Amino acid sequence: MSDVAAELAIRNLVAEYIDAVNRYDGDAWKATWSEDSVWFLMGMEVRGREEVFNLWQGAMGSFEFAIMMLNSGTIKVDGDTASGRWYITEHTKPTEGDASLVLGVYDDKYRLEDGQWLFAERRYHVMYHGPADYSAAYQPYPG
Repeated sequence: MSDVAAELAIRNLVAEYIDAVNRYDGDAWKATWSEDSVWFLMGMEVRGREEVFNLWQGAMGSFEFAIMMLNSGTIKVDGDTASGRWYITEHTKPTEGDASLVLGVYDDKYRLEDGQWLFAERRYHVMYHGPADYSAAYQPYPG
């Protein structure tokens, strides 16, 4: 697979992930992860597709709605592995509490498995989480 084809496939993987979040489609979301994937989220490290999926289901169950939007990203392909960085915006309304705005960034590692690019690792860094008026503290991405 050429680097251009790999980059296009990885961009599609990220789009499928976000689409699955926005549709609350657990099966489609779970299918974006490799079997031995790792997710670093809010100070937690979760290993394995099933455990990652269980964490996501619990998190999504706490929202009345959650909408994720992709802002921009970069990809570096190295054979059957790649890395990427994606900036996102989330609008969330928990089942209890006030709606909030989240600005975040994912640092990713991808792996080509059986002709399909999957997430091998995702690290999520929250830069802002608070009211939509940006009155909460902002944490620049340390890069």
